Amino acid sequence: MVAGGLVACTHSDYMPNVIQISPRGTSGNPAPESIARSFTLTAVEDGYTGGFTAQTVVGTCWVVQAPVTTGGAWTVVPQGTTCAKLDTEKIQVKDQKGNVAATYIRSTR
Repeated sequence: MVAGGLVACTHSDYMPNVIQISPRGTSGNPAPESIARSFTLTAVEDGYTGGFTAQTVVGTCWVVQAPVTTGGAWTVVPQGTTCAKLDTEKIQVKDQKGNVAATYIRSTR
């Protein structure tokens, strides 16, 4: 009886506006990335086929380059081969509908 009630409340047109980012890091558990090389940042969103933008909003060690694809992939490069301040930085991704997600990157040697 409970299962039937749950099904009745489920909408078939429900699409969560959740942007999934990789590498995924949180402020409490940032994703480690070596400042000796670049990495690829990707973003996907269920049911969304438009473009994304990405930018570093906190920190100066990483620079988000122009998109690799219009679907949400960027090369993120370190400033030079080292960064004097090994820090946690925040990179924000936004879709064209205004939904925003962020990942946190911990610079490592």
